[in-house]
Amino acid sequence: MDTLTQAGQFVIEKARIFTSTGNEIPVEESILEVNIYEDIYANSIYGELVVMNTVGLASEGPIIGQEYLSIIISTPTLEDPKHKIIFDQNQLHITKVARNYVGNDTELLTMSFVTSEIIHNQRSVVSKTMVGTYHDMVETLLTKDLKCKKDLYIEKCNDTKQVITNNRKPFDIISQFTKNATALTHGMPAFLFFENFKGYHFRSLQSLYAEGSRFEYFETEENSTPGDPSDVGMSNLKLNAKVTRDLSTIKDYKILGNQDSVTSLSVGGLSSRLITHDIVQKKYTVNDYNYLDDESIDQQGIQRYTTKGKKKDFPIYNSAVIDDDGNRVSDFIPIQYLAATSTIKDDNGVYKNSQYDVYSKSQKKPVYIFDPRKHEVALQKRRSLFSNLSMGIRFEMEVLGQTTYGVGDIITANITSKAKVDTEDDDKTDKFLRGQFLVETIHHIFNQGSKEHRMYVTISKDSIEKEHEPADHVEIKPIQDGKIYSDQHFYGDLPGYDERTSSNFNVVKSQQSFQKRSIALNRK
Repeated sequence: MDTLTQAGQFVIEKARIFTSTGNEIPVEESILEVNIYEDIYANSIYGELVVMNTVGLASEGPIIGQEYLSIIISTPTLEDPKHKIIFDQNQLHITKVARNYVGNDTELLTMSFVTSEIIHNQRSVVSKTMVGTYHDMVETLLTKDLKCKKDLYIEKCNDTKQVITNNRKPFDIISQFTKNATALTHGMPAFLFFENFKGYHFRSLQSLYAEGSRFEYFETEENSTPGDPSDVGMSNLKLNAKVTRDLSTIKDYKILGNQDSVTSLSVGGLSSRLITHDIVQKKYTVNDYNYLDDESIDQQGIQRYTTKGKKKDFPIYNSAVIDDDGNRVSDFIPIQYLAATSTIKDDNGVYKNSQYDVYSKSQKKPVYIFDPRKHEVALQKRRSLFSNLSMGIRFEMEVLGQTTYGVGDIITANITSKAKVDTEDDDKTDKFLRGQFLVETIHHIFNQGSKEHRMYVTISKDSIEKEHEPADHVEIKPIQDGKIYSDQHFYGDLPGYDERTSSNFNVVKSQQSFQKRSIALNRK
C-alpha cells in the first residue's frame, strides 16, 4: 500500500467496463474524472465516469447504456477495505452515455452509473403478504427480492405488522416502513433508508448519533500550525502533520439555510395536534405535541440515547415566553392531523390492533400479535424531528477527499466567527457553525488531471451547544389603530384619503377615465 504523502491523493486500482456483447475493456488509463454521489435521502449511490475515447470505445464496445462497471478506488495508507470504494463483486450499472467532442478528433464519453440494487428494484414488483417486524421485512426485501449481497446495517424495531405489498417495488415498501417504524432500543420513529460505501442502512437518527464523531474539520488559515492526527480522528494512521492539517481543513463553505421558524411552525416542527378516531370503539383521542416539552427527543446532541461522555446540546429555538399569556414559540397549534385506528381489548384489557393476531392451527395459538400504529409518534414526533433537521443549521463545505466516513456518519466542524466576539475562553469559532453534524450528502470528485480527490459535503444539525437564555421576550405588539378604507374612498372625493386628495384634486377626470376603460373592456 502506498503512503499518503499529500492530502487528496487517490489511486484507481481497477476500472473495467463489461459490454453487453461480452467484451471486457480496461479504462484505467482513459479516465479523466469520476464523480460519485452519496445521499442520505436516496436509495442508491450514483455517479458519472468521464473517459477519453481514443480507441472508438463508444462504437466498438459498444457503449449503449447496458454495460457494467467494475471499479476500485483507494486512498493511500487506508488499508481497511471499509475505507475503499469497492464495486468489484457488486458491479455498477451504466445507464446512460453522453458523447461530446473536444477539438476535431477527441471524443469524451460521460457514462452515468448506479448501483445494481436500483436496477433490480426497477425490475421487481412485490405482490405478497409480509408478516413480522419492520427490520425482518426489510432484510427479506433486500436479500430475497433484490438479491443484495452487500453489508446491511439494520436497526431492530419493536413493531410487528402484517403488510400487503400490493404490487409495489421493494424500495417503495421500505420507504413506507421508514415512516412507521419505531426503534426497539429507544422507541424513536426517525428512520432512514440509504446506501453508502459500507452498504445499506435502515436506521434511526438516534443510532447514527450514538456512534459519535468520526472526523473533525477546522477552518484553518494558510500556513497555520499543522494539526495532530488524534485531534481529527486519524490517530491510528501514520500521517505527517501537514497531511493531517490539510485533510482536516475546510477549504470553503456556504450556508444553505438556517432556522426557518415560520416554515417549521407551519409543518408541525414545533407543535401539532393529532385527532385519532377509533372506528371500532367509536371514540377519538386528542394528542398535542410540543417540541420544547419533548424530553425524549435526541436533538443532535440531547444526551439520552447517545454515547457516554457526549456533551449535551440544546434546541436552536429559545424557550422564552413571547406573549402576556405565558406562551412560548412551541405552545401554539398551527396544524392538525386526523388519523384512523381500530383497536379492541385483549384478555388482559390491553388495547390491541383489531386485526391483532394470526392463528396457527399447528401450534393452536396466535403466532403474531400486530401492534396498532402509533400516530402520535410516527406522525407528530417524526415530522418534528425531520423538519427541524432540514430547517436547522445546514451548510456545504469543500474539503480534500478521503474515505474514512460517509453519509449517515457524524463529523465535527468548526467555523471561525466572522464577527469580533469576546469569550471567556477566547474561542474564535461561530457558536452556531460548530459542533457535531450529520453528514447528509457527499459529492466525490476524483480528477485524474489534478491527481486530487475533492469532496463537497452537506452537513446539518438541529441543536446548539449552549442553551439560549430564556429571558423575557414578549413580542412587540402593534399599538397604532389603523383606519378602514372602502368604496367611498376609492370612488369618491373624500379628503384625507391620501396625499393627492385635496379640494383642488380633480376626481371627476379620474371617474371619467375609469368609465372609458370600462366601456372599452366591455366592447372587447
